[in-house]
Amino acid sequence: MTPEANTGPLAEVLQADYAYHFKPYQTSRRKLNYYYFRLQVEGQCQAIVHGEMTSIHPGDLLLYRPGDIAAIQFVRPPEQPSGKALLSGNYYMSCRGAWLDEWWALSNKPQKLKIPLSESVLTIFKEIVQEQRRWKDKKPEVSDYLLRVLCLMIERNMHDLDKHGKNPSLLVQRMKQYIMEHATSPLRLEDVARDAGISVPRAVSLFKSAFNQTIMQYVLEVRLSIARDRIKFTMTNLERIAESAGFGSYTYFHRVFRSKYGISPKQYRDQY
Repeated sequence: MTPEANTGPLAEVLQADYAYHFKPYQTSRRKLNYYYFRLQVEGQCQAIVHGEMTSIHPGDLLLYRPGDIAAIQFVRPPEQPSGKALLSGNYYMSCRGAWLDEWWALSNKPQKLKIPLSESVLTIFKEIVQEQRRWKDKKPEVSDYLLRVLCLMIERNMHDLDKHGKNPSLLVQRMKQYIMEHATSPLRLEDVARDAGISVPRAVSLFKSAFNQTIMQYVLEVRLSIARDRIKFTMTNLERIAESAGFGSYTYFHRVFRSKYGISPKQYRDQY
């Protein structure tokens, strides 16, 4: 049975939620008797991956099966001041079911998989959590279908990663997609390279070779395009548009906008 099937016994979501961690601590090592999915969304932590404590960053999906040993450790980074700063934020889910057993057996599943933190992936986790939180009218069929969609996404991502290792053109397309999805947030070269699963120097070299522009030049291009559309199609004030498009200051935004389009943001808006 595969995730595409719509007959047979339903998978059961035992627990699902989003967890925030503000204080350092470590969970005890435990042998699981269920499948466990954990998606790192914010901050970082350490987890047992194939028997060793490994750093976990945003976009890292942990996949454990029954019988695996799991433990998570939350450590405050040296550069982060003590206090109530967030150490880690993640979705997690435990589940079991016959079709999950068969799906897992179809291919080797890594305990740590890098996936894009796209709106579609986050929405699936969010919907599973919301369904689990229902007190009334909770429908196991909904959780089962959402879990099937998540497994299909995981399978597709594993397939894409296999191709990326052999085809640099797919790697740079993945980097472009990541930039487009995260351009309005603070973005570092390390983030782009980590999502693609390669080093910063290789990411910089591949991107420059493919598109004849640097990664940060492309980030700026995407941000300017977003800001231009918002100027044209909304009445939001220009300072707010600059901020929401990922620019640190309106002064900088004004300067690069004029340099790119030959007119100021206000003059561009006045045209429409």
